[in-house]
Amino acid sequence: MPKLGLSENASPTNEEVVMITVKIDDKDLKKALKDLQARSLNTTSAMAGIASVMLASVEDNFRAEGRPRWAALKASTLAARAKAGKQGKILQRTSNLARSITPFHSRTIAGVGTNVPYAAAMNNGVKAHHKKVKSTGKKSKGKARKQHPGVVARPFMTLSNTAKSDIIQIMLLHISGKN
Repeated sequence: MPKLGLSENASPTNEEVVMITVKIDDKDLKKALKDLQARSLNTTSAMAGIASVMLASVEDNFRAEGRPRWAALKASTLAARAKAGKQGKILQRTSNLARSITPFHSRTIAGVGTNVPYAAAMNNGVKAHHKKVKSTGKKSKGKARKQHPGVVARPFMTLSNTAKSDIIQIMLLHISGKN
């Protein structure tokens, strides 16, 4: 079997030194790694795209009245709406909540949010509880309580599986430099 740097019959002695030099041209690899690092440090454009996908998913939740579909309105709610001459989809009687959803992003984060005070209660639900009410009599001294029936959770701040896949694709395209 041939040996590097030696003839077939020669063998190195203590006085002989065999030196092997391997030169690897890694300019392209270094450039690719440097580009990858730069793209991973500046994800602002990818985050903007992700925020848009998130907004579209939440808007779709309102249009579909939940995915999966939200619990139907109680008969008492439907009666109160009819009496007041109000109609509309679930969580959209005034559309304030649906219209309040806004996207945000920076170099490192993306999301959607709302400034509507009751949004968390609608999204997460509220257990039935006693609620303090302003008393009108002298004897009650502010201790009047009223039973609050609670709120059924109707999660609108969720992402569909398609949206999750789209977000992964946005990041993969961004990191690969194909965006």
